Amino acid sequence: AREASRLAGAAFMGTIVAPDATTRTEGDLLLVSISLPSLRKAGELDLQLAPDRLELTAPGYHLVQPLAQRVRDSEATAKFDKKKRVLTVTLPIVSLDDSNAAAAAAEVEAAEAAKAASDAHLLRAEKEEEAAEAAARAA
Repeated sequence: AREASRLAGAAFMGTIVAPDATTRTEGDLLLVSISLPSLRKAGELDLQLAPDRLELTAPGYHLVQPLAQRVRDSEATAKFDKKKRVLTVTLPIVSLDDSNAAAAAAEVEAAEAAKAASDAHLLRAEKEEEAAEAAARAA
C-alpha cells in the first residue's frame, strides 16, 4: 500500500518511475510480470516488444527491460490483472531450431537470388550473342 501511495504521488507530480519487473522461464516461455500499482486500466499503457527487449510506457511509468533470451515478439500475449495491478507478458522463446530454420531459410533465399541473377546474366549474354550473329549475317 505504501509503494502504491508513493507511486501514485509520483505519477500525480509528473515524475516517471521504473516499475518493478520480474522475469521467469516456464518451459519455452519467458514471462515478465510488471507491477503497476497506480494503473487503473490496461488501455492506459503502451507496450512495445522486440526480440531482445520489452518497453512499457504508462502514466507515471517507463520501463525498458532487456530480455535474457531472444523471443518471438510477434507471438507475445499480455494480460493486466486489475485486482493485483500486475501486467504479465508471455513471450515464446526463440529455440535453436527456430534460429537454425531462419538461417536455413535465409541461405535458400540467398541461393535463389544468386541463381536468378545468374540466369538473368546468362539470358542477357545469349541475347547479345544472337544480336551479334544477326549483325554479322546482315553485313
